[in-house]
Amino acid sequence: MEGRLEGGPRPSQRPPVRLTVVAAVVFVAALAASALISGNEVRHHVAESVARDSKLTSAERRYAAGDRLSFDAAAFDAFRVRLRPRERYAVDVPPGAKGPFITRGAVVRAYAAFYFLPAIQVDQADHVFRYRFR
Repeated sequence: MEGRLEGGPRPSQRPPVRLTVVAAVVFVAALAASALISGNEVRHHVAESVARDSKLTSAERRYAAGDRLSFDAAAFDAFRVRLRPRERYAVDVPPGAKGPFITRGAVVRAYAAFYFLPAIQVDQADHVFRYRFR
């Protein structure tokens, strides 16, 4: 009667499929690889679609968001030239006019975080981007 409860009608059985640690690791690795490969393919497809279907040149696409927000592109370009990848920089900008949700200064900080990639925006750094509204 080993492995059975007293009075149990069936003998104890192992589950038909046992998921081992190795199988779990292989499964998770396959999922992660699939996600990375799919993401990379989608990214390339989107980049090609934008380049093919956009009526803007690559330079116009680079400045489109800043132009729409009426930012001075020369100030952003001049500072970007001095930055290296993963270099830390800070943004000094007055709050500016308040919009429906945030101030213009917050918009400049968000735009700078995107525009200066792969540099890293922090609160205090040796390199400071100073922006003043026109």
